[in-house]
Amino acid sequence: MRGGGGACVALAIFAAACGGNSNGSSSNTSVKQVTLRVTTSGNGVVRGAGGDCRSSCSAQYTAGAQVHLVAVPDAGSLFTIWAGACGGSGGCDLTMDVDRDVSAAFSGAVPAGSHRLTVIAQGMGRVTSTPSGIDCDSATCSYDFPDGTSVALSAAPAAGFKFDSWGGACTGPAGCAVRVSSDAAVFASFVALPPPPPAQVHLVATVTGPGTVTGGGLDCGESASVCDVTLTGGTDVTLTATAAGATRFFGWGGACAGTATTCTLKPSADTKVTAEFQSEVLVLAANDGTNITVLALNTTRVFWPRWTSAGSAIWSVPKNGGDPVRVAGGTASAIVADDSYLYWTDQYNLYSAPVGGGQVAQLASGYPIGKLALDEVGALYWTVGAGTTLGSVHRMQDRADTVLANDQHPTGGVAVDSTWLYFTDYDGKGSVRRVPRKGGAVESLVVCDSSCFPSAVRVDPQNVYYRDQSGNIFVLGKSDASLRTLSGGSGAGYMYNPDLDVNAQVVYWNWTGGNAPYGIFRANADGSSPAAVDSSNDNSWSALRVDDAAVYYFHGGAVIRRLK
Repeated sequence: MRGGGGACVALAIFAAACGGNSNGSSSNTSVKQVTLRVTTSGNGVVRGAGGDCRSSCSAQYTAGAQVHLVAVPDAGSLFTIWAGACGGSGGCDLTMDVDRDVSAAFSGAVPAGSHRLTVIAQGMGRVTSTPSGIDCDSATCSYDFPDGTSVALSAAPAAGFKFDSWGGACTGPAGCAVRVSSDAAVFASFVALPPPPPAQVHLVATVTGPGTVTGGGLDCGESASVCDVTLTGGTDVTLTATAAGATRFFGWGGACAGTATTCTLKPSADTKVTAEFQSEVLVLAANDGTNITVLALNTTRVFWPRWTSAGSAIWSVPKNGGDPVRVAGGTASAIVADDSYLYWTDQYNLYSAPVGGGQVAQLASGYPIGKLALDEVGALYWTVGAGTTLGSVHRMQDRADTVLANDQHPTGGVAVDSTWLYFTDYDGKGSVRRVPRKGGAVESLVVCDSSCFPSAVRVDPQNVYYRDQSGNIFVLGKSDASLRTLSGGSGAGYMYNPDLDVNAQVVYWNWTGGNAPYGIFRANADGSSPAAVDSSNDNSWSALRVDDAAVYYFHGGAVIRRLK
């Protein structure tokens, strides 16, 4: 075989010799064919594969065919060595049961008084010599050394390979030293290292509340303590959050997210997950005889006053439970809080203090100061007056007190939205009124008769909600001024301190008058789906507040949190 067109002719001849079917029959199409690929370096050819092959050739055989190859150097050249499926420097016999590759190396004539040392590097690595002359990088190379030269060869594997052993003029895995007294060949075998084992990673779980996280070897939470496991990196792991009795799974954190009870991970590095569980009902402050039934919330804590042997003070506790802490000394008939400041009144004065405790500031005076409201920018609203006497409506921002309205008869209830301040009023007839947040004309939204004494009001974007001493809840539509009544409970009767709150178009209220059962109730703003949140035959239910997650209230002197 020869390169170019000669190779094509040789292949055609070889194909005919190997049983090409001239009649076009397809009877041999199922016979397996294999390929022999031959390459040469230097000046010489390889015979036996259908013709002379120079540079690069290929031929096909029926699987199992026997092939004999001979390397023939050109004039003035020497055959050095075979590589690939053939070895050594003699003839090469092959059984073509699979595709095979063969290479033949030729070199120029060896100068007089010298001998040729040839190195064939198999695999990925580099072979160098001392003295210099040999420098093979995963290939075949040679150098003519003077007769009697002692040549030391060094093998350096490439990344991902290791040196395995010498062959030919040197053997074994140790060093190679050749005394050149005739032409010689040395093989250097480099073999691929096995891939490194996958990295080991830590999967760590942290559980808060009564529940467990399992999966991937974890069993973490409550009495279980396997919260740190070692895994093979890239392993698929499915974690499952299981709430204990009377407990709800609240959500994942860390590498997991959401509230689904399962989370699938494939950790490739150290990974942390958290799982939060909360009790359906949690006593935030037990009835120890010190609690006063006034409540306020910010995003993380619940505030209420206590009377202890050290005197009256306002305390707070995390919404998820924990140790109560004293915030500030003082008596409180009403409290509001944001995440920075706590505000309260003892009916005579208005005070503030940082929610984490600190200096108490007196903000305003008047009697009686009613309930308090905060807007989204931290402005504070309140009323001064007791219904039958003239009073006023106030707004304070940056400690500047602005009177929004004078000559009113407020009964203490206040609520605020993005535009208006709403307040309850009694001037011989009960009413719910409003005034712009920055001041302006007062409007009466609802006017009832002389027996109606509204004292609690709440507001959301769609409606205004209020209660009077009968305990019933009234809903006034902002857009159409429609008025409807939501039942305050079974039966009517006078209620002391009726309270209500609104969240996500659901109204919540306490019921302590009329017929039992008493307790905390709820209904949609349109009156649908009424239900008891918590109820009993005793009527010690008061100071109701609601956020997106739970309802907070007093029952029997204890501060309770119940998940929605």
